[in-house]
Amino acid sequence: MATVDTFLADLRGYIQHQDEQPLLGPNFYRGLLAGELSRQQLKKWALNLFYVTGQHIRAFGGIFMNTGLGPLDQKIRRHIVENLIDEETLMGRGEDAHWMLSMRLAQALGATEEEVRQPIVARESVAYVDWVIELGRKEYGLVTLAAMSIGGEMRSDDSMKGLVRALKEKYGLSRHALEFFYAHAGEAEAHGEPVFDMVREYATTAERQQKIRDSVTAWCEKFQAAQEGGYRVAMGLDVGVRVDLG
Repeated sequence: MATVDTFLADLRGYIQHQDEQPLLGPNFYRGLLAGELSRQQLKKWALNLFYVTGQHIRAFGGIFMNTGLGPLDQKIRRHIVENLIDEETLMGRGEDAHWMLSMRLAQALGATEEEVRQPIVARESVAYVDWVIELGRKEYGLVTLAAMSIGGEMRSDDSMKGLVRALKEKYGLSRHALEFFYAHAGEAEAHGEPVFDMVREYATTAERQQKIRDSVTAWCEKFQAAQEGGYRVAMGLDVGVRVDLG
């Protein structure tokens, strides 16, 4: 078994390698920076982003459910509470709940009320959402939290800065419309690093290290597939699937 320090160093190395590609997908990123996407295509992409962002809240419920009453369990739940303040309230990072900010972006690009209520999204996005919710339902809370926070929130802000700049300069979107991205700046420090500290406490056996490693790797692969799928739907390369959000 690797020492905990070695395991964490390897995990950071994996995330640094993943960070060589933009979190929201290289094909989308290249097209956006080149100004090659129409507003209609951007709208379809933003609806896929809105769907994925909103469904993350459901996965948090499983993290709560699959913890006990030990000191580490309390740290996990408190971290989720802090995260949910951002995701669901006006008291955290951003002007509104994060899923509302992603909806604001889609609406700024022309999404109608019906499109928001029943967006057409990538099949890969539906598969990702089903997987992460099931992970939260069946695994110890920290396994799911590590997948989502280390996989998604330990990325650098560089690609997001380029994305925001392109949306402002090439497509004329305002700071108000782009608040979703501003609200997520600095997430590595706010949401990612504390989870590494919890993993340090937890990953003291080979089995636990493997669970964390597998969940983070699977998250990165499935989230990237969801982003690529969203790009393909936006470009008309795939038809996608309509989902009912109520």
